[in-house]
Amino acid sequence: MLWWSGSLRDGFDLSRIFVVAIAPYIVWVRFYLDGVAARAMDAFRPALSVSDDEFARLRYELTTLPAPLTRIATVAAVVGYVVNAALLPDRIIAQFGPSRALAALMLAPVAIFTLAVVIISTAQAVRQLWMVDILHGLAEHVNLFRVKPFYAFSGLAARTGMSFVVLAYLIMALRSDVVRDTPSLQLLLVAMVPTAIACFVLPLYGMHERLVAEKDRLLVEANARFEMLLARLHARVDEEILTDADKISHQLSSLATERETIARLSTWPWQATTMTGFLTTLVLPLLIWLVQRLLGRFGL
Repeated sequence: MLWWSGSLRDGFDLSRIFVVAIAPYIVWVRFYLDGVAARAMDAFRPALSVSDDEFARLRYELTTLPAPLTRIATVAAVVGYVVNAALLPDRIIAQFGPSRALAALMLAPVAIFTLAVVIISTAQAVRQLWMVDILHGLAEHVNLFRVKPFYAFSGLAARTGMSFVVLAYLIMALRSDVVRDTPSLQLLLVAMVPTAIACFVLPLYGMHERLVAEKDRLLVEANARFEMLLARLHARVDEEILTDADKISHQLSSLATERETIARLSTWPWQATTMTGFLTTLVLPLLIWLVQRLLGRFGL
């Protein structure tokens, strides 16, 4: 369309046509995340006390968006395109056609398809992460010493947030002019960072609270045993019966070690490498941008 309208007289410009790559990127992300979700579900299987048929149903629901939600998302894409086409400045519309109506009509197939893919994928991501919280609630027993199954969905949550952030940074880097002239796009991109953080934290927070409760329970039990042994030792001292004092002292030392071990157990349902990767994706591009701006201000 840009070639047809003569807007590419100066040659090929990737930054002006990269928008056609958004839909393929989102489609790839959607299939990739569904694969991550399926593998995470398999890793979480030991924590679920459900039948194989029930597990298969939950696995299907985790990786499939219901048809009614898909239709609603598609209608929202059409409405969103119409609103955005009306708000776009004339200088951007003029690149695609001699009039706003003709340009909007020509852009409709690509733009509506792209918006539909983005909205449907977003709806699936929200539903998928909501289901993660539900699945965590179905785990009957939480064992702080066997936490690997409870880390299963952290990779899905982190990668979901990363996928939105990467797209937002790419749009801001390649088409800052469009971002500057499109209020709805500005609002969407600004919301990407808190959205990414929410994608990572909110689905896992319920499991974090359950791990905290289990840790508190273990500490209460360890403290009760420690208090009981300490009272027994005091009684022996008061009665001047010290024949088994060494034995009680060793038991107290063992319980103290147990309490310290429990206190050091992490209650966050993710591994350190997962958190590091997420924060790097979130913060590193912003740091690079800030450094470039500072260097530019000093003429470097």
